[in-house]
Amino acid sequence: MQVNIKDLIDQAGLEDPLYPGKKLVKKYPLPGEYKSHCIVFDWHDSKMLRVELKAGLSGRALDLNDLKNYPVSYQAPTYLDIRTGQDNVLDAKHDDEDEEDEDGEGSKG
Repeated sequence: MQVNIKDLIDQAGLEDPLYPGKKLVKKYPLPGEYKSHCIVFDWHDSKMLRVELKAGLSGRALDLNDLKNYPVSYQAPTYLDIRTGQDNVLDAKHDDEDEEDEDGEGSKG
């Protein structure tokens, strides 16, 4: 699956620019205790963007005593790793040719 990072940033409502080497925290405060959460956009590795849902508004891992009060969906690691760059795109035609060569060599031998 391919994701356009610019579209992702626009849909997430980030006001600050996101680029390789940057870490942003988008806060989602909700009324009531133990409901607020945040999304951490971590692009420290230029080849991988991690988008992670975290309990609380700090963007940091909470102490277990605090974390246990949040819903289970915030307690478990919830993230999405997106590989960046064009070198990750596979050429389907090239893959088919490789398979034909492998099959051909097997039948000749």
